[in-house]
Amino acid sequence: ALRDINGTSDIANNAKDGPKEIKFRINKYGQSLGFNEANLVTSLRGLFLEAEYGKMFSDSGLIRIKVANPSKDDNYDLSSLHISTPDRQHFVQLSEIADFTYKTSLLKLYKDGGNRTWTLTARTDKKIILPSEVMKQIKPLLSKLEAKGITIDIKGEEKENAQVQKEMGQAAIIAVFLIFISLVWMFNSLALPLITISTIPLSILGALIGTHLLDVNLTMPGIMGMVGLAGVVVNDGLIMLSFVKGSQTYDKLLEKAQMRLRPIFLTSITTVLGLSTLMFFASGQSLIIQPMAIALGFGVAWSTLLNLIYTPLMYAVVYRVKKDDDTYKGKNFKTT
Repeated sequence: ALRDINGTSDIANNAKDGPKEIKFRINKYGQSLGFNEANLVTSLRGLFLEAEYGKMFSDSGLIRIKVANPSKDDNYDLSSLHISTPDRQHFVQLSEIADFTYKTSLLKLYKDGGNRTWTLTARTDKKIILPSEVMKQIKPLLSKLEAKGITIDIKGEEKENAQVQKEMGQAAIIAVFLIFISLVWMFNSLALPLITISTIPLSILGALIGTHLLDVNLTMPGIMGMVGLAGVVVNDGLIMLSFVKGSQTYDKLLEKAQMRLRPIFLTSITTVLGLSTLMFFASGQSLIIQPMAIALGFGVAWSTLLNLIYTPLMYAVVYRVKKDDDTYKGKNFKTT
C-alpha cells in the first residue's frame, strides 16, 4: 500500500525470513504409546545434533570429545524415519505418531514491552505528500489489520506530530487565558478583553490564506507561528481599544480610530517587511521555518485590517455608540 502512494520511498521492514522449521504435534496414537514433546525431541536430538561430552589436551592442543550420528547431515525422509518408543521395546515411524509441517521462521525476533514486534518504515517527500496524508490513505488497511487482532503502534514523525499538536493546543489555550487575564486587569472590564480576544481566531484566517497562496504545507512550525500570532494580534487591538475607550458618539469613535491608523499600520508593515525574506525567498535550512514566517506575516497583515475596522465596530456594537444629534438636525428620518 505504501508503494502505491506517490512521494514515499525507502520502504523497509525488519521481518526477514530465516531457515525453514519443522513443527511437530503428537497425535492420539503417539500419545497412547507414551510419546510427548519432551521424549520426541530427545530422540530426534540424537539423530540431528551432536553432544559434547568432554575435553582433553594433547600435543596438538585442545581436543573436544563429541558424539554425533555420522549421517546427521544427510537428507532424511521424515515420513519413513523410525524412532524407538519410550519403553525402548519397539520402533515406529515418525509419521505414525506425529503430524509435522514445514514453516518458514523469522531470522530474528524483536520485542517491545514483551510483545513480538515487526517494524515498518518509510520516508516521505514533503514537497509531494505529508506523513499525515500517508497515514490517512493507509488507515483503512490498518483498521483491517487491527480487526484481525494485530496491534498497530504509530511511531516516527507521525507520532511526534500528534504529540506536538496536542502540546500546541494546550499552549494556545494557556496563552489565550493569560492574555485575557492581563487584559481584564488592564481594562477593569470583561467586554473590552473579549473584543480583543475575538480577533485571535479571525487572524488565523490570514495565516491559512497565506499558506494556500504560497503553496506551502502547514507544518508544525506553521502551527507554532499561529500560536505566537495571538500575542502580536493583541498588541494592535490593545492600542486601538485603549484609545477609543470612552467614546460616546460615533463621530468621536471614528475620529479616534483614524488617529490610530498610522501607528498600527506602521508597526504592522515593518513586521511584515521584516518577515518577507523568509516568506518569499527562503532557501536551505530556512525552509524549515518558512511556514512560521508565513503564518506570522500574513496573520499580522490580516489582523491589521481587523484591528482598524473590526475592533472599532465591535466596540460600537457592544457599547451602543450612536451618531451625534447634530448630524440629523434639519433632516427628516424615520426610526425603527
